[in-house]
Amino acid sequence: MGRSVNEHAEAVAAAIHRAHERRAADASVPRSVAPGLSGRLARPALSSRDIPGFDNSQMDGFAVHSADLVTAGADPVALPTVAHIVAGGGTPPPLRPGTVAPIMTGAPIPDGADAVVPVERTRPGGFGPVDGGESIEFRQPVPPGTFIRELGSDIRAGEPLLDAGAPLNAAAVGALFAAGVETVDVVAPLRVAIVGTGTELVTGDVPDSNSQALLAHALELGLPATGHVVADDPEALRRELSALAAEHDVVITTGGVSAGTREVVRQVLSGTPGAWFDHVDVQPGGPQGLACVHSEGREVPVVCLPGNPVSVMVSFELFLRRPLARAAGRIPSRPAGTAALAEPLESPAGRLQVRRGRFDDAGRIRLVGEAGSHLVASYARAELLVFIPEQVTALSPGDSVEWWTIA
Repeated sequence: MGRSVNEHAEAVAAAIHRAHERRAADASVPRSVAPGLSGRLARPALSSRDIPGFDNSQMDGFAVHSADLVTAGADPVALPTVAHIVAGGGTPPPLRPGTVAPIMTGAPIPDGADAVVPVERTRPGGFGPVDGGESIEFRQPVPPGTFIRELGSDIRAGEPLLDAGAPLNAAAVGALFAAGVETVDVVAPLRVAIVGTGTELVTGDVPDSNSQALLAHALELGLPATGHVVADDPEALRRELSALAAEHDVVITTGGVSAGTREVVRQVLSGTPGAWFDHVDVQPGGPQGLACVHSEGREVPVVCLPGNPVSVMVSFELFLRRPLARAAGRIPSRPAGTAALAEPLESPAGRLQVRRGRFDDAGRIRLVGEAGSHLVASYARAELLVFIPEQVTALSPGDSVEWWTIA
């Protein structure tokens, strides 16, 4: 029996979630904190230092004794400057009462100062000579603590910076580096095997672009992945799947799932317990399959995609990207929205049609390429997936459609 897009997406997501839960029970992996770090924390990461490491200025302005400004108002208080304080300039000398210190953002607050007044709230509105000597007018009092970033106000040394399970994205890498954390323990990542099927791929008559595209997706998500090619030979595929299941957590196949005479994936897996092969109500990418293979008590899901390149790419976005991204600690959803069409289109009844498009200068969507599932160059030129619901057979310019970014 066929499935809706949501039904198949939920089935695939559940299978990958189970695989992720099993993999997460394996020993964690130590990783250096550096650009490219990915995955999820296996245990909390503790800060090695206070952040900030010292009281510092939130603004370009003047470090002051707030008590010196209590009478400031219509009659300004004028105070002389001392030498400028800059970030990286070392520890400044204490600030004497009755003086102010020009201070730059991030620079350390001198002992004695208890507030910062932004330069734009003073007259003449500048800092004066680097060595001091300028007279600065202040026209309002300032509470103690104003525009001062206190030592440890973000986090203290020894406190948890990130909890177990936290995604290791770019912000996490920056925070870990700032906190002096050099290594972290990462949940063992899902290991993905990608298997292109078809004798034409083995002989080189047709380039195996599907595997290359899926490997690029895995790399984007920070998941370890390997690529493999198998001819239209059931026994060869059976052996390959058995071997891959021993070293991987998820297998993705392309091709061999439709109704032809050499549908090797369907032939090998359709009779296994719990396997499903049929159509999903989508175009392109209607023929789909989901099965599993076993290795040493482990159940390894096999997500079976069709073989046409656009069908593979659309199927990845609809069924695989979200659960794999969640497992990898990445944002699961692409940016999405609605916009007006710039041109008419037709769509088959009863299927969610997924077209490719780009925004024009007016913010409307123009289609890129036709609806065919083989138009890999058109897909590469697109920046959006455009969705036409099952019940809609035609749309006119100006009609609204849903889109996801793919670029």
